[in-house]
Amino acid sequence: MVNRLWRQHFGVGLVKSLDNFGKTGTLPTHPELLDWLAQEFVRRGWSIKALHRLIVTSATYRQSSAVSTVQGKVDSENLLYSRMPLQRLSAEQLYDTMLVVAGRLDPTPFGPPVRVTVRADGLVTPDGNAHGWRRCIYVQQQRKVVVTHMENFDFPQMNPNCITRRDSTVAPQALYLMNNGMVQGLADAFAQRASKEAGTDPGRQIEWIYLAALSRRPTRDEEQMGRAALARMAEGWSKHLGKAKPEPAEAARRALATYCHAIMNSAEFLYVD
Repeated sequence: MVNRLWRQHFGVGLVKSLDNFGKTGTLPTHPELLDWLAQEFVRRGWSIKALHRLIVTSATYRQSSAVSTVQGKVDSENLLYSRMPLQRLSAEQLYDTMLVVAGRLDPTPFGPPVRVTVRADGLVTPDGNAHGWRRCIYVQQQRKVVVTHMENFDFPQMNPNCITRRDSTVAPQALYLMNNGMVQGLADAFAQRASKEAGTDPGRQIEWIYLAALSRRPTRDEEQMGRAALARMAEGWSKHLGKAKPEPAEAARRALATYCHAIMNSAEFLYVD
């Protein structure tokens, strides 16, 4: 159990063969650490939450994923955990995160599963409600009807069982985030939150968006590029709307939604650094 939880946080277990702790499995890279964590797991009342807290508050977990010249030479495969491995959000984490930043997450716990809709174009989407959408863990899972988001982002395939998830980076993932109607709707809601929380000043909007989506403030260069991008996109939307005198507020709103959509498509939004 400890080994599997470690794998969730670091991408690989202290014993790489998750399903085989026998002689035919791989040896632990840090046997003393594995034994100590197992003892702590028992000592803390078999609490999974306590073990998660122990791992994520450790100096090892809180390292940067940046690779220095020395680390590249001495620990190129990161077997010594000299840095935090860069990891992409899981399908469930990405889905929930998009709902959170858009302010469309329905936190209602428990109850029956959320039904899904199979659209005419073949996409499978979870049903929403007046409060938004519930967490991905509550979405109905069927082997023959797989939610498109989950299928694109490496959901755990259960035929016959899933020992560990595959981790792929393929074109359909980017195309989904760019073109999916639900994602674009969440970007619109994200922009509405930014306008409500930060007002109409582009600088304040950019700072709020970075804090909400990336948990940091933008650098000076990022803010300047953001301002310039918003101005260009507002001008582009004004032309696209095709009116003799398009409403500046509408063009600015759409530009901000496009900017939020770009942030949700960025590598920093998808990966844990």
